[in-house]
Amino acid sequence: DVVGYSRVLCAGPLVFVAGTTAGSDGSPIPESCEDQTRQTIEIIITNLNKVRVTLDEVVRVRMFVVDIKRNWEDVSRVMNSYFANVKPVMTMVGVAGLIDDKLCIEIEMDAVRK
Repeated sequence: DVVGYSRVLCAGPLVFVAGTTAGSDGSPIPESCEDQTRQTIEIIITNLNKVRVTLDEVVRVRMFVVDIKRNWEDVSRVMNSYFANVKPVMTMVGVAGLIDDKLCIEIEMDAVRK
């Protein structure tokens, strides 16, 4: 492990998901920011499931978005499709770039186990 961190960490009822991007599971990185957002959330869901937590338990989402003026609506549309019934607090921050130039979004999530 080059970086040496946990993708998901539990501390009692609190659950923290580290910054996650499309392709961080080894799959190809999609071209569109919409598809990258969807893939990233699916990777997060897989990791939350490993600790028996669902998106319904997510209380905070942080999104780091490249070219935010161009991508915010696509990102928001995807986020709303996953969080239509659960409305965690969310922060979307525009950033100059991510670790791979093909990436447009990195997402962190915090949850509280029910």
